[in-house]
Amino acid sequence: MATTMPDTEFNRTRSYQGAGKLFHPGRFLRERIMLTTLVIIATVIFLWPFFVLIANSLNKIDAPMNPLFPWPKVFSLKIYELAFSSRYHFQDYILNTVLVVGATTALGTFASALAGYALAKLQFKGRKLLFGVIVAVMLLPTETMLVPQFVVIRDLKLMNTFWAIILPGIGGGAFGIFLMRQFMLQIPAEMLEAGRIDGCSEFGLFMRIVLPIMKGPVLVLATLSVRAGWNALLWPQIVISDEAKSLLMPAILRANQLRGVDPYVPFVVTAIAVLSALVPLGFYMYSQRFFVSALTGAFKG
Repeated sequence: MATTMPDTEFNRTRSYQGAGKLFHPGRFLRERIMLTTLVIIATVIFLWPFFVLIANSLNKIDAPMNPLFPWPKVFSLKIYELAFSSRYHFQDYILNTVLVVGATTALGTFASALAGYALAKLQFKGRKLLFGVIVAVMLLPTETMLVPQFVVIRDLKLMNTFWAIILPGIGGGAFGIFLMRQFMLQIPAEMLEAGRIDGCSEFGLFMRIVLPIMKGPVLVLATLSVRAGWNALLWPQIVISDEAKSLLMPAILRANQLRGVDPYVPFVVTAIAVLSALVPLGFYMYSQRFFVSALTGAFKG
């Protein structure tokens, strides 16, 4: 009489055989190698122009360099010295941009977080309608808001001042309010109720409980605000006509228009373009660990 295999051992053997048909270590390794190779190739293609830009900014002005090989033929910081000289004084434009972007980011992020907290956790008449209006504003092209903003800034007599750039950003923008509101929905109501029972005001709850919890989302919004403010071109050109108060991007554009007149302009613009990319890149590198989790949580909320 033939012996029968116990059910447990028989089922285990069948599961191993089935798994063997589905999982092939060799094929899995080949797929990983192919995907990794494709990612490396795509990354190099994407970053290659930036590497060439850096190499050109560090190369001696009169030293020819192979554009297909991003390595300076003769290392020199002469281009950066020229950009910060009295002839071009880009350091003034960078300082103006730092002041404006710093104020806009701090005030705008705080206002967006405060508005998001009110829309998510406070009960008041017209809350849903107000949120619907904010979502509708997100659908409007930015260019459609330029004329109303210009009229308001002109009537307030703020033309040709930094406040003309800072004030429109203090509201945080519809997207910033929407993003903060989605984050605030995830805060447990019991936590806030406990604070209210202890006698904490709503603003105290926001400052002592909500903001510490929302560190990641706030950094994400601040990074997006820095990137938008640092790269702003159209609005600063409209409201700022004094060259001494110009921001970095309009100054780069104005200098770039002198390519046929000043032989050093292409080199200076290259160096400043490299420097202008470092600030948003630095903010993103600091806060990138919050991006995936924060944005995923926002749209889940």
